[in-house]
Amino acid sequence: MKIRITTGGIFGLTLSEENPNGEYPIGHEIDLGDNEPPAGWAGRYEIVGKAPKGAEFVAGEADDDKPARRARPSS
Repeated sequence: MKIRITTGGIFGLTLSEENPNGEYPIGHEIDLGDNEPPAGWAGRYEIVGKAPKGAEFVAGEADDDKPARRARPSS
């Protein structure tokens, strides 16, 4: 799951001179992998991308007898 920080109060970055308190900046995107965000973060982020549960990448086999098909551009 990928989330975007929408309000302040999310901490966890390495402390540095530019970020002395370790807070994630608003707009920062975090990839949590298969994990869910902590309950304390509720209302402070929006989900940017999430794969459906049990989803698998499926690709068809190449068929050399047929020419490649292209999708029409969406308008």
